[in-house]
Amino acid sequence: MDFPLVINTKNTGCSVVNNEKKRGKPQPIEETKKGVPPVTYTEALLKDLFKSCDANGDRLLSRKELKKAFASLGSFAPGWRAFRALSRADKNRDGYIDEHELDYLVKYAAKRGYTMKL
Repeated sequence: MDFPLVINTKNTGCSVVNNEKKRGKPQPIEETKKGVPPVTYTEALLKDLFKSCDANGDRLLSRKELKKAFASLGSFAPGWRAFRALSRADKNRDGYIDEHELDYLVKYAAKRGYTMKL
């Protein structure tokens, strides 16, 4: 079953919007207005989202760019989430996520359970 991708920039410069799991507890599936449950982002979609948030095109994600990415995902506290993502994924501790560290970032974000409402 294929679902159309809903795009909403919401003044963040990134390409998708939705919500995250609360405090790691399993949440009941919420239904949208049309009765379709939200779909969890795949790692491929998250990777594309993070790449689209590279505002200056230097192929590095700064904390500011990560904050915009997590805001577009619907994070409750995107600044804190960006800080935590950097601490988890920035293996060389230079303050940026490069292409080699992007997979760590995607795995971190995937564990948060962000969903898109269709």
